[in-house]
Order: sequence, then C-alpha cells, then structure tokens
Amino acid sequence: MSMWFLARMPRLAPRTTICSSQPTARIPSMVGCLSMRPCTARSCAMSKSEALFGSHLGLNRPDARFDREDGPARASSIRSAMDERPGSALVGGMTRRRFLATAAAGFGMVVTACATGCSGLPGEVGSRDFDAAGHASLATIQDSERGAHRVSIVMGGDVLAHRGIWMSGERADGTRNYDHLFSAIAPTFKSADIAMVNQETVLGGVEMGLSGFPTFNSPQELGDAEAAAGIDVALAATNHALDKGFEGIEATLRFWRERHPEMLVPGIADSNEAADRPHIVTRGRIAVAILNYTETTNGIPMPAEHPYCVKSLYRSNFAADVSRAREAGADIVIACPHWGTEYVYEPNAAQRRLASRLVEAGVDAIIGTHPHVLQPVELMHRPDGRRVPVFWSLGNLISRQMEAPRTVGGLAGLTVEKIGDVCAITSCSIQPTVMHKTSRSDTEMRVYRLADYSDELAGGNNVETTEDFPSFTVAGCHDFASKVLGASYDRASSSLLLEVNPL
Repeated sequence: MSMWFLARMPRLAPRTTICSSQPTARIPSMVGCLSMRPCTARSCAMSKSEALFGSHLGLNRPDARFDREDGPARASSIRSAMDERPGSALVGGMTRRRFLATAAAGFGMVVTACATGCSGLPGEVGSRDFDAAGHASLATIQDSERGAHRVSIVMGGDVLAHRGIWMSGERADGTRNYDHLFSAIAPTFKSADIAMVNQETVLGGVEMGLSGFPTFNSPQELGDAEAAAGIDVALAATNHALDKGFEGIEATLRFWRERHPEMLVPGIADSNEAADRPHIVTRGRIAVAILNYTETTNGIPMPAEHPYCVKSLYRSNFAADVSRAREAGADIVIACPHWGTEYVYEPNAAQRRLASRLVEAGVDAIIGTHPHVLQPVELMHRPDGRRVPVFWSLGNLISRQMEAPRTVGGLAGLTVEKIGDVCAITSCSIQPTVMHKTSRSDTEMRVYRLADYSDELAGGNNVETTEDFPSFTVAGCHDFASKVLGASYDRASSSLLLEVNPL
C-alpha cells in the first residue's frame, strides 16, 4: 500500500497530564541570569527524550551589539495607530495538499487496514516511529470507523530578507532563484499537512526597488522558493508590513494571487472586504484558521484611506475574530502575533497580557514571532480547561544577522486530532534550526534543522559568538537551546515535546 499521503510528526509517549492544576505549564523567570522557579509540572515520560518537565531557564537581555545589515538592537514594542478591523483575508482551501487529504478520506477503509498493519493495533489513530533522519514515519491517519483524524502543522520563524539574503540568489543572466535557502528544510515542510512561515518583509519585487534594512523590499522569487519548499501559509502582519506603504502590500498580495493562488497570506489586506474574511486551511475533516497580528509597524502610520490593510494586536477584537473563524467552520484557531522585545529571550509583560486575551478569546494555540531570538514554550489554560501551547518566539528562520543567538531559531510543531465532533491540539514540539551563512552570500546559504547540522558546517558559518553563546558548535547550539527552552529540551532528539490535550 502506497503511503504517499501520510505526513510526519514526532512521536510522544503514552499520554499524561501536564500541570493540570497550574495556570501555565511553565512560567520562565523574568529577571536574573540563569534563574529558575520551582517546577510544578508532573513528570512526563517521553519515548524520545525521557525528560521531566523541569524549570525553564530565564536569561537577561543578550549582547546589544548589532548586525551591520540590521542596525542597532532596539526594543520594538511601539503601539502603531491602527484601525480596529476584525477578521482576516481570504477564506481558502489549499489546493496543493487538499488533493492528498481528499484521497486519504476516499480510501478510508484501506487506510484503516494500513494503520492496523503499521501499528499492530486495529483502529489506532496512528502510531509513529522515527527514521534515521529523525522524521516520523507515519502521521495523518484517518480511521473511517471511529471517525478519527490527525493533521500535522509545522511553522518556521522570521524570513528576514537582508541584502545578503537576496544577493545570494542573483544569477549571471539577471534571474533570481532562492530554492537553496530552503533546500535542507523543505522535506520537513513538505511532510507536514500544513506548513507556515513568518514572511517578515514585503515582496514588492524589483519593480519597487529591492532594499534591505531598515525599510525592506524583497524579491518575489523568494515567495516562489517558499511555495516550492512546501509552505502553505505566509504570515504578513509584521513590523515591516508598511515599509513600502500600501503599494507594497498591494504588490505582495498581487504576486501571491497571480503566481501562487493556493498560498494563504494572513495579516494584510488590500480591500475592506478581504480584511473581514478569515483564513482557513482544510485538510480532510479538520479545518484550521490562522489569525495574524502585529504589535507595531515601526511607527509608520496606517494609510488613512486603507485603515484595514494590516491587522493590529491593539485594535483587533480577538473574540470576534475567533467567533468569525468558528462560524466559518474552523475546528482549530491558531493566533500568530508579531510581538515582543527584539533580542530578548523571555516574553515581556505586554506579550503575557496579549496572550491572556487571546486565550480568553478561545484560540487553541499561539505561535509568536519578531524578537529574532528563541523564547520559551509554555502551556496556558483556557476558561473551558483546554490547554493552549504558547510559543513566545520562534526567532529567525532565514536572515543575515550575524550574532549566534540570532542564528538559532525554532520550528514549531502541532498535532491536531479529531474524533467524532471533538477536535483538539493533542501535542506540540519545537526543534531548533540553524541559519548557515557564508561570507560570499552564495547558494551555500541555507537553513538546517539542528538535528541535521554538523560541526564541519558550524566551522564554516559566518557567525559571531556572544557572551551568552560563546561556542558556535553543535554542542554550543544545544547548550543555547537548553538555556532558553529549559531542562525538558532533549539533545538526543533535538527537540522539546509536550503533550497538550489528550483525546
């Protein structure tokens, strides 16, 4: 039986309850170097990590040096004057993988038989075993008799197209290609049912003049590379969304619609009507809505005649957005806020307040971006008792920032399961990534999973170590991930795994 429609997600051990009596599974210390609070989580056995949910390590603000391409490190928690405009843009099914999900549903009985053969347990929602590369060999199983379905979601951090990034794809004949940036991580994106990135910069193309820091405009061929890598959702509500004004937003959306109409682009809109429509991805019987907001547009005011064009964290009605998504058929609602203080390893007070509002509004998960460095992962509680995974910041996926802490990002993973009419996020994970940079800005530049990185590659990475990241080796990257993500981070699997809402 061909298994071409089965995606992959990491395997968890038998389900346990995590911090069922606590408001969050882990609250990292907000002050002090390497300080920690007492662990309140219950022990949780994991098949790959065999780790305990111990205390996260809180770090002080890192070295304030800045990249010559990116300007000074600065706190970016400015409240922009944005119009309150509930909703997102474009209700959309994703044509590229919808075929896979439809095929899987159509062969439900065959899949059931296959699941029995693979796992040895008839009617099991799907067991997963890791291959030599660290990928799971099975996911997205649909059992037509039990009505059980699973969807895997993966998200990378900031795609920040500095000049050195877009120069790496320039060819002698004047064309551009950026497939090399994603070549090492594309299998991970393609193996997921839904793959997402934070497209930090507008894709206005050469017609608008390519530019880097501080007001970015990126080549549209970067979007071509994202689509080719298997990405389904390109988040666009960022502090750089208005770098080229409303014209940049129009050009970005026009590019996606003309070249990759299957791509969802939450967070920006070029019409009032589009701004009021939620973004929904459907895989089989599971529909996932994506909400995207930004905390700031770097002080650039919203165009008076287009006040809807960027979604604001401070002027959006989260409850109305969630309600609109549910009414449109969403089983799961994921909020992706662009927030926080740049180059700081902990969430600030504003992030925590906004996260509480999102959780109270009923979102199922929060995946944050913007600080350009990793921040911890926690579990918060909704009023109905559901646990909500919160990835405070995934850091950079692709950038030309030189400092070591800005070179290691995170790949968030979510597993969604649906049995009958009950749907929930049952587990989450994070895997570190490494942006490999060359001094020549050539096609050797690319992003890797830390699990696939080597000391040989690390030795050739054009990176600057810092006081809190003194050794740029594979072991040094693991040390850094452990400091930020906490004691539960498992070096052997290069991941942190959490069980969320077992069904």
